[in-house]
Amino acid sequence: MLRKSDDYVSPGKDYFALNLKFLFLVGLWPNDRWSKTQATAYTITGLTFLVVGAFSGAALLNREMVVEAWLPFDPTKNMKNLLLFAQIAAITFTPCTIRGNAMQGFVCSLIMYLCEQLIELQHRLRALTYLPGNDDELKYQFKEIIKKHVRIMRYSKSMKSIFKEYLFVQNFAITVELCLNAVMITVIRFEDKKLLVGFFAFLCMALLNAYIYCYLGNELMSQSEGIALAAYDASWTSWPIGLQKDLLTVIRTAQKPLSLSAGGIANLSMHTFGQALYNAYSIFAVLNDVVD
Repeated sequence: MLRKSDDYVSPGKDYFALNLKFLFLVGLWPNDRWSKTQATAYTITGLTFLVVGAFSGAALLNREMVVEAWLPFDPTKNMKNLLLFAQIAAITFTPCTIRGNAMQGFVCSLIMYLCEQLIELQHRLRALTYLPGNDDELKYQFKEIIKKHVRIMRYSKSMKSIFKEYLFVQNFAITVELCLNAVMITVIRFEDKKLLVGFFAFLCMALLNAYIYCYLGNELMSQSEGIALAAYDASWTSWPIGLQKDLLTVIRTAQKPLSLSAGGIANLSMHTFGQALYNAYSIFAVLNDVVD
């Protein structure tokens, strides 16, 4: 019968140790897919800095302030003051920007890691084959698969609890950002093409950020449900009765997908992404009527 793995750590008993172990395992799992995960995170970070840097550089060349700020001197008086303002703004906002991008890359990497481990479990389940005389080997492999599945479910539950507030703030902020950018584009129209391009670029970045989280949440749900399909695809008809019953338990457990929650209100998925776009458009329609 199925039982908890020997290395099970109770979240209530030693929650910090559980998360520390999770981070340790993530850091010591180098493979090609993990390299692709890192490349994706670097690409997103580089794209963000490229867009922000391009518009900041254009503003400095035109002797304009990048952001509205109170200073004890006039930044637009001469180029020396403007460069001093740019240094102050960089020191103030760059750490926040780097921290935000690092947090996003960290969360996305953890989700991708779980998805890759679920895919690896699916391959191992489909590869299980029963032959006369290899009962012990089959039971051992099946036990290791179950233990790993239990660990993944436990890690997913920990991530859901740790990042639910962060994902809620992200989802809410992106919804507000989408509607405000849309309102500004509607108000500006083609009167100021420079501002129009800027707002449109940041609108695209907001859409990209929202899509990334929702896509990864949807992928996590899909791959966790894929465990049940992989178990059913295995050659279980020739297995001993005891293992068949255990496999049925795995299938029933995997039918409840792993997910990430935005503040406990909604699970991150492509449906949530569509709902966020709908909410942003609804707010935009109301604000647009007020502006008109």
